Amino acid sequence: MVVSLALLRGLKMTTVLAIEKEISSFQVLHERLSLTRAEDESFFQEWQHLSRSPESEDRAFLDRLQARYRYYYEAGILTEGTVLLSIVAPLMEYLGFHEPPFFVRSEVGLELKVQERDEVYRGRMDVLVVRERFWVLVVEAKRAKFAADVALPQCLAYMAGSGQPVTFGLVTNGSDFVFCKLEGSVYDFSEPFSLLVRQNRLVEVAEVLGRLKALSL
Repeated sequence: MVVSLALLRGLKMTTVLAIEKEISSFQVLHERLSLTRAEDESFFQEWQHLSRSPESEDRAFLDRLQARYRYYYEAGILTEGTVLLSIVAPLMEYLGFHEPPFFVRSEVGLELKVQERDEVYRGRMDVLVVRERFWVLVVEAKRAKFAADVALPQCLAYMAGSGQPVTFGLVTNGSDFVFCKLEGSVYDFSEPFSLLVRQNRLVEVAEVLGRLKALSL
């Protein structure tokens, strides 16, 4: 096939980029997707003012998950698959995210178009739940020894492409859990809930998840 140079010059080529490779920092997130972090501390109230007092049967379950985490962590085999199957999936199931009206979908493809830059960002989310208003991103196994917040820009990029006015996300590497909220072009995120400390912070993680679930009913 022969295509004239004149025709080629008239075409506007769209650049296709991988989200997990291109959106690797908050600076890139701000510049390419025009997102900004909230300045008002009350913007993300859903994770604040936690009671930390679950029912006894809930506490027993969360303590078992913490013990499981420590077992895999101390053995040095806390990989992406281990985190997803042994910690995240049981927690989501226990809290009712696998039941109607919610869905759990894995390996969800997403395409985000930025008209001003003539760019398309593509990627795949590990887990998507709650009518596409709640996203769960498990940090890749090769990053399992890094803080979960390294994946926050990527998670926010996925959330920006959902088309929903308000979305929530959770990023975890198994050791740390960080929640994030995106409303329009403004975002914020919670403090990291670390399972490395003696206190079982899965109690707080479960409470925040319960609040986000209630918002989506």
